[in-house]
Amino acid sequence: MYYMKVLMDADCLIKLTKAKLKEIVCNNFSVFIPQAVENEVVDNAGEHPDAIIIKKNINDNLLSVTQQRLSHHKGEDAVFALFQQKKFDAICSDDKRFIRRIKSFDVAYITPAVFIVILLKQGALTLNEAYRKLDLLSPFVSDDEYTIVKSALDHWRE
Repeated sequence: MYYMKVLMDADCLIKLTKAKLKEIVCNNFSVFIPQAVENEVVDNAGEHPDAIIIKKNINDNLLSVTQQRLSHHKGEDAVFALFQQKKFDAICSDDKRFIRRIKSFDVAYITPAVFIVILLKQGALTLNEAYRKLDLLSPFVSDDEYTIVKSALDHWRE
């Protein structure tokens, strides 16, 4: 089975963690983060519960950290620079400014809630599980993203 190879920014990673979606995403996609994102969400977050979970995912090889030579890049800049150097299928983000930027370069992207629809389509989630995951994610995504994904679920045909 081919696992889509995706590069994730801190915003998306944290939202998926809070909504308890990260593990199922990591089990169904090859998820990579740049070293700068690891520094931001793990190293600089101390003993924050999300940081502990993400560090465990890295140690368990559920989430891969790409070592990069671009140490001067931070956050989304590191994601974009790495995307240009390696072969990834998409960037995963929920940052509106960053999404506008990558869209201008015709880069494929996935937002946190869209993962739910993809996982449903792949059979990794049932429709009921998809609704539950969307409810868990709803405090962390825009009303527009929630409404679009909710509509997709409402009109889903198994």
